[in-house]
Amino acid sequence: MKKKLVILLAAVMVLSCFALASCGGSSSDESTTDLSDSKYVGTWKAQGLSIGDDSEDFDEEYLLTINGDGTGILSGGDDEDASFTWKPTDGGFKASGDVNTEFKEDGDDLVTKILGAELRFVRYDGSSTEKSETETSAETEYGYTGSDPVEAAVYKYVAEELSKNYELPDGSVSIPVIQFVDIDVDNDDGDAEVLGDFWVYNYVVDGDTLKCVSGGAHPGKIDLVKSGDSYTVEEFEGVQDGSNYEASAKDIFEEHYDEFAKINSDSDAREKVRAETIAAYVKANGLDVTKYQDEGWDPVDIPL
Repeated sequence: MKKKLVILLAAVMVLSCFALASCGGSSSDESTTDLSDSKYVGTWKAQGLSIGDDSEDFDEEYLLTINGDGTGILSGGDDEDASFTWKPTDGGFKASGDVNTEFKEDGDDLVTKILGAELRFVRYDGSSTEKSETETSAETEYGYTGSDPVEAAVYKYVAEELSKNYELPDGSVSIPVIQFVDIDVDNDDGDAEVLGDFWVYNYVVDGDTLKCVSGGAHPGKIDLVKSGDSYTVEEFEGVQDGSNYEASAKDIFEEHYDEFAKINSDSDAREKVRAETIAAYVKANGLDVTKYQDEGWDPVDIPL
């Protein structure tokens, strides 16, 4: 606890010093340099501070805005905005003015050292820079590549729950194939209703090939409840099989039925989505496979 408190206090000191001219900065003439093509232009968010082997993430939001005209602003916390100018250096850039320090590239991040502490900035697009547990899980386990927590929860449900309709051999993997028809999110509580053509395929790894052992379609409606930044499935209503298929589909999809029918009948488009999802799954999980294969059919190259 004592070590953590020291880091937090240091974070406050560094950021306060970082944003004040009295910490060694001085006013600088406004730059007229055209740096609009620089890769540093944009907004960066202070992610964390480290001292030696100890580190701490920031709870408050500090943003570093780098402009293409050679100027910049540091904003956030309780401090007033700090303005500065900047010039490219070897592997980074030098800021002068209210912010007086040098930034260096560290992978995709920017780092600067002040008072013996390393301050790290990451790209910022106006939303959270961290994926929720559901989104991360959906990407690595089910091939989802988007950033919508509702969609991520649907991928998780289809892969984990709808796959239970089949006998799964040991070591099998379940990969969804999902085409969304409509997503309706309640403006008040954030709960969601999702209509879609949901498929799941179950595979075993055989050499360099994912061999499909089972799978099928489960079109219908999924109701989800929002909890924090994530969603959990409350209920699934699937289209019925046999003679009740069309009637139940019209009852579930209502005014979206025609769109569903068009999506469901386009096997070429669905197979394209399937191949792309398999590719995302294989890349995210580091599988050493290059093809997938349905029983009785030739192998298909995965578009890696």
